[in-house]
This record gives sequence, structure tokens and C-alpha cells, in this order.
Amino acid sequence: MKKTFFIIIFIIFISGCGNFSPRLQNRIANENGKIEDIKNNQNGFMLELGKLRNEAQIQNSQLKEVQQGMLNMNNALSRNENSGIQILQGDGSLILIFALVSIGMLLFHYRNKANNNEKIANVLAVEVARFNDPNLNDNILRTSMFTSVESKVFKLLNTHAKKISPKS
Repeated sequence: MKKTFFIIIFIIFISGCGNFSPRLQNRIANENGKIEDIKNNQNGFMLELGKLRNEAQIQNSQLKEVQQGMLNMNNALSRNENSGIQILQGDGSLILIFALVSIGMLLFHYRNKANNNEKIANVLAVEVARFNDPNLNDNILRTSMFTSVESKVFKLLNTHAKKISPKS
């Protein structure tokens, strides 16, 4: 067994390692210009790859510009700097709008209340005019003398009294 192993190793050393590298095996035959066609195809592919790379770089730069513009727009919107004529900007406008809405609600409430009170006064004036008692009319006018609405009470009573009384 030792002799066989020794003989195999000896044969390998004598013959050499052989040609295991494919680079050293130049078996390509350049018949009918096949290598030139391969080089032309390779150059065409390289040009196409270069064009695609340039287009990708252009699109990438345009995308960066768009993103930078959006970033600048967001920064401009988030800053509290005055840049031209701006209406209702900042915290003061929020307070102003809240105050205007509150005042509007109060005005609406008191307007409804005034309309209801006017209707009530008209109903009472109609009933007093129907009753047509001079003592009641005098008492109402004496009570209203100590307020600032005495002329309005008098006018209201006279208006409804004229509407109810028969015209002669």
C-alpha cells in the first residue's frame, strides 16, 4: 500500500500539475469575425448601461430637487415669519376668531331674548287694551314713570288701544 501511494505521488510530481487554469487554455478560434461581433455587442450593452445610469442620475437629482423644494415649503409654512400680506396668522388670530364667535353667540342669545320679550309685551298690551280699565292704565303708566321706558309703554298702550277701540 505504501508503494502504491508513493508511485502515485511520484507520477504527479513528474508530470506536473497540469493545466488547470482556464485562462491558459486559449481554444477560441476567431473564425468569421465572431470575436469582433461579441466585442461590438458588449460595447452596445455598455453604452445602453451608461445611458440608463445617466437617466437614473438625472431622475435622482430631480427627485432630490423636488424633495428639497417640499422641505423648503414645509419649513416656510411652519415658520412664524411674516412674508407678505397675511390675514389671521398665528395665535392672535385664533383668539380673535374665538372672541368673535363668542360675541356672535351672545348677540344671537340676547336678540332672541329681546324678540321674546317684545312679543310678551305686545300680548300684555293687547289684553290691557281689551280690558280698558282707566285705573289699570294709570297704574301701569305710574310704574313705568320711574324707568327709562315710560314713553315706549305709553306708545305701546295707545297703539293697541287704538287698534281695539271702534272707530267713530
